Amino acid sequence: MLYQRFLSMIKNFLLLTLPNIIFLNLKAQQITFYPRVAKIIHEHCTTCHRPGESAPFNLISYQDVAKRAHFILQVISTGYMPPWKPDTTYTRFCGERTLSTFEIQLIKKWISDGMPEGNSHLQEDTMLDRFIPNTLYNRKPDLILSMKKPYLIRGDNTERFVFIKLPFELDTPENVEAVEFVANHLRYIHHVNYAIYPATHGEDIYQGGQSATLGEDSSLAFQQFDPFVKGNEPMIHYGGWIPGTSYEYFPENIGFVLPKKGVVILSFHFAPSPIDTPVIGSLHFFFKKSPIQREIQTISIGSGGIGNIMPPLVILPNQIDSFEVTAQTTENISLLAVWPHMHLLGKSFLAYAITPLQDTIPLIKIPHWDFNWQDIYRFRKMIHLPAGSIVYVKGVYDNTSDNPRNPFQPPRIIFGDNNELMKTTDEMLTLILLYVKYKSGDENHVVCK
Repeated sequence: MLYQRFLSMIKNFLLLTLPNIIFLNLKAQQITFYPRVAKIIHEHCTTCHRPGESAPFNLISYQDVAKRAHFILQVISTGYMPPWKPDTTYTRFCGERTLSTFEIQLIKKWISDGMPEGNSHLQEDTMLDRFIPNTLYNRKPDLILSMKKPYLIRGDNTERFVFIKLPFELDTPENVEAVEFVANHLRYIHHVNYAIYPATHGEDIYQGGQSATLGEDSSLAFQQFDPFVKGNEPMIHYGGWIPGTSYEYFPENIGFVLPKKGVVILSFHFAPSPIDTPVIGSLHFFFKKSPIQREIQTISIGSGGIGNIMPPLVILPNQIDSFEVTAQTTENISLLAVWPHMHLLGKSFLAYAITPLQDTIPLIKIPHWDFNWQDIYRFRKMIHLPAGSIVYVKGVYDNTSDNPRNPFQPPRIIFGDNNELMKTTDEMLTLILLYVKYKSGDENHVVCK
């Protein structure tokens, strides 16, 4: 007990004094943009703040950063940027977009010193050499499947559910290392799911080829999907994109095999648009030579998946309510990643597992849910869930006027799980698990690149 108190005292002392020690160390230094501040910006900001990406302005050159320096300091000091919502004291993930206390103090010192530029022989184009255009992955895609023509979202402020088929034919089957969805006008895509099917029974993968919109097109428009969705072809992989998502990555000998011939069925949920907006999306596939020995699998818990949300997901106006859903593993599995999802009323999200031996395994904790920043969170090492473990998923929802994202003022009663085509203004409580069957030693299997 005394030893634990001593450790606690040391921890609190360091938390209180470390920022001052860091600042005193920096105080005697001359901080310039090149090379020190630039390194932080390029590693943590430029990935999104560059031409062709979703951020509203570039953060590449000295001029880009200097004219927004005080604004940048404000958003990094509050933790608003870089955007990273999971609690890093609960679970650690690959690619955490966080700045250290030292990095924040260094930028602060640079600003207080008058933002000196320093010396750089690099031009802006050279600075961008470490980034690949039109992808967040570390290399160009090996295969790009794109919509044949844009889908026009009519500017009538109506949500739409649209299905589009992307046929493909390859010389040989390919082992997939990563998959990435990209599109223009991402702000009008609530989400998109993609299902990959082989074509091994003589299906005409080019039949139809036009988009099919629920509630607007006739049943004939949807017949092109029947040989796959209702036929004998097994789905090879199921993935998707929601705001904030980057890409799916599978380590070493894990992944799936893309067949020589098949289709990808995209199912879009388009958000309301006030103006006519043409959207065109693509899937990027990145291949690897190592054989796929363990195929990735997915399971969805909660809305649209297994388990019953309790109490039923009905959120009364002017209330903050909590809901929970559980699911039990039937075999030993190793988790690679988790993918939580809620809508605009989401306040906080928590998921953990309890093993048959009553050990608690933390999965993810998001204290302040943000609909605009969701992701597929990859564990640094695989997480073993023994057969019989119970996964608990808990969501808190704020249906009060104090919630700035509440779509209704005054608040209304909000339903979840009322149908398969839930609008943005409905609610969901979902956790998708990406996993493989367990093998001895998986606990030490590194997931991050």
